Amino acid sequence: MQTNIKTIGRIAYIAAVAAICTVPLVGGIFHWGSQSTENRTMLSLPKLLETTEDATRFNPAFTAKLGNYYAEHFGFRQELVTANAALNETLFGRSANSKTTVGKDGWYYFNETLDDYTGVSALSERGIYRLQKTLTLMNGYAEEGNVTMLFFAAPNKNSIYPEFMPGQVRHSTNPSNLDRLSEAMQGEACYLDMKSLLLAQKAGETRDIYLKHDSHWNNLGALTAYNAMQDNLNSRIAAFDYQPVGEADTHITEIQIPGDLTNTLYPSVKKTDLQYDLGLEKAFSSDRPLTDLMAEISTTCEGRYYNEICYRDSFFNALIGINSNAFAKVRYTRALPYDMTAARNGNYHVAVVEIAERNLPVVLNKAPIMDAVAIELPRDRAYVKAAQRCRLADKGDYFTFNGYVGDWAALAADSNIYIELRDAQGKSYCYEAFLIAEEEPYRDDGFSARIDKYSLPNNKYDVYLHVGDGDSSRYTDLILDIIQ
Repeated sequence: MQTNIKTIGRIAYIAAVAAICTVPLVGGIFHWGSQSTENRTMLSLPKLLETTEDATRFNPAFTAKLGNYYAEHFGFRQELVTANAALNETLFGRSANSKTTVGKDGWYYFNETLDDYTGVSALSERGIYRLQKTLTLMNGYAEEGNVTMLFFAAPNKNSIYPEFMPGQVRHSTNPSNLDRLSEAMQGEACYLDMKSLLLAQKAGETRDIYLKHDSHWNNLGALTAYNAMQDNLNSRIAAFDYQPVGEADTHITEIQIPGDLTNTLYPSVKKTDLQYDLGLEKAFSSDRPLTDLMAEISTTCEGRYYNEICYRDSFFNALIGINSNAFAKVRYTRALPYDMTAARNGNYHVAVVEIAERNLPVVLNKAPIMDAVAIELPRDRAYVKAAQRCRLADKGDYFTFNGYVGDWAALAADSNIYIELRDAQGKSYCYEAFLIAEEEPYRDDGFSARIDKYSLPNNKYDVYLHVGDGDSSRYTDLILDIIQ
């Protein structure tokens, strides 16, 4: 009798486990609880047979694709993902998702900001100088075209609210890339130190200025960013159509919204975040509904004079409405590299460049699209007998130079790189290069420059590469590897 009871117990246990394992499969067939809330296209069911021009045959990738399909569509997937996240957070204080860090007091952080927080992503001194030089060259090019440029980095949430980060994540005691760039750009009118402004606001504010369940600032933080932009432009543009917005101009109400970080952790539970509706009247119109914020957007607003081009990422989403009210025409683009020729050729008065702090190194991935800035040759020049190779691409209306400097240059952290073209009469034309290598962007010894053919009066030149500063340089012959 005891043996029969044990046997029945084993059978019942096996049946229960089998039933539990079968539930997701059956649920997937009938689409129970398998609808995803993720902001991406889900996989479709793969075909067992594939048909070509010659024959119909078994799809060799069927099993692998079926496994991936099932991983996204099994029954009660969202409920199980949510339960797993809740267990990990409650029992271990950790995130079940590789994109999210669980902080203290209900705060969540984007994992891609951890390298800044811990100092893992720290750029070299040369890297910071390369960033600084890229921005100043962009600004110089904009000024030549009577365009006022403004650059700022939107701080990571843990740069403004580090106190809610989990204790096991060690905060670097060294200045971050953003701190070091702000110090290097101090005194440059085109640079806005947004981190200092937001920290000052936080110190005097009883309300949060970043979302707890999302990776971005809330509308109060965005309002501070907007007013800082308006103040900067008003100080630099005569008769600027100044449009600051104070709280007296708004009708702030509290609303609940989902957060991008908790959406992935708790897809079956509608966790919401406290947001502030500024109650601002919409005065602009857009070329498309503002539902797809990944797309390029153009807006117009009657009664305004100045036009703006805005190079931006997702942090600017909260600014699109209020910013569009302030300009006659705005073009919002997320394209990289920055096409600065669009700023000068599109009848824009203002070029705003915004990027998330965590993405600052991305600025060095590829040189902005613009003609190299012409400069005077350094006064003191020392020739070095050490020929330097460089790739030259003929792009129709312009040439692009791309390469790396050799040991002859004795490259310092703040060395600039210039390209000199010298004609048969000895007249020189000198251009400052970006400190960016197109093929290996994180090398500190790279350079690139785009030179307009029609800015040159002759067709034949000797070419030299200079390394130094505005007063002195070492230079050598530049041997060109032509690429058509």
